[in-house]
Amino acid sequence: MEDITKIPMFFILGRPRSGTTLLTTLFNAHPNVRIAPEFPIFLPLYQKFRKVKDWDEATIRSFVDHLYDKHKFNNRTLENLKIDREQYTADILEMQHKGNIQDFLKSINYHSFSLYEKKNTLLIGDKNPLYSIYAKRFLKIFPEAKFICIIRDYRDNFVSMKKLEELKLEAPILTLQVYRWRYVLKLFIACRKKYPGRFLIMKYEDLVTEQEKVFKELCEFTGIPFDPVVFDFYKKKEETMKAYNNPLVGKFHGNLMKPINTGRMNLYKKDLTEKQIRMADQVAGKYGDLLNYKKEYPGFNTGLWIKSRPLAIYGWIIFKLMVAASCMPYKMSLWFSLKSLILVKTYSRFFGEKALPGKNN
Repeated sequence: MEDITKIPMFFILGRPRSGTTLLTTLFNAHPNVRIAPEFPIFLPLYQKFRKVKDWDEATIRSFVDHLYDKHKFNNRTLENLKIDREQYTADILEMQHKGNIQDFLKSINYHSFSLYEKKNTLLIGDKNPLYSIYAKRFLKIFPEAKFICIIRDYRDNFVSMKKLEELKLEAPILTLQVYRWRYVLKLFIACRKKYPGRFLIMKYEDLVTEQEKVFKELCEFTGIPFDPVVFDFYKKKEETMKAYNNPLVGKFHGNLMKPINTGRMNLYKKDLTEKQIRMADQVAGKYGDLLNYKKEYPGFNTGLWIKSRPLAIYGWIIFKLMVAASCMPYKMSLWFSLKSLILVKTYSRFFGEKALPGKNN
């Protein structure tokens, strides 16, 4: 096994359906990068083992036990990473008395299965859209890591989010979703201002229209050589479907089985009503302008602003509770990670789904 302690870490952040999976696929196809499928286990494990000073055999085996403790984050389980437990345990036992919590967290993603041939590892990555609201926390947990934050047009982002409605990952409410988009972008901008060398904000639309130029910039930012082989990722379609044997892969990530294209741009123009676009433009506010997303309805509308406040406040509270819970003791932090959506269900139960502000706005 390579010396994980010397391999730098990077994170891909962004709202769900913003291009995080496409970006992950490109890095996964790079021969010098190891990056895991989505499985947000870092924060609970960090809470459990962050105070460990000496990683002896008993502690390492306990770490493995907790990793394999049948966690399920929505529809994602450790099985998606396809890590051989016996080999993994043997490998990380080599880090006895040497590694720290950051190294053992990195080891999970290092050992994650990949369809692509790997050479010497120059970079270990992680992609979890959920982590976007914890950006400041991860900056402190991984003080040397770099962060790539991908942003997509807030209106297209909502249209794409509606595809996930049957998975019940997030409430398909326009006002709430655009507010979350705004919240995350505001956070990214603040982080970039404080850590300009570690934070990069990019647009999904730039990636699909100027793929080579943008990926070269990402390679330079993360310190790896550019390799055009990454753009051949779609040629692994049959192997991907066979390896993961999950119909959701094709259903919700079908576009990743094709070469990079612009087919997912400007979806909102035919899928959203005028009323919905007005509300989206209002909620995004100046943050849409900052990334040059042209508003169909510029200007401030007092009525729409007032109407959007209940869901904006609700979204703000949920995110703040989630961030606070991530700092709680292990069991409480893990419970909240697994059950956070109960807050959305509770809201719907008391007020009724049709009564949710912004459902049709």
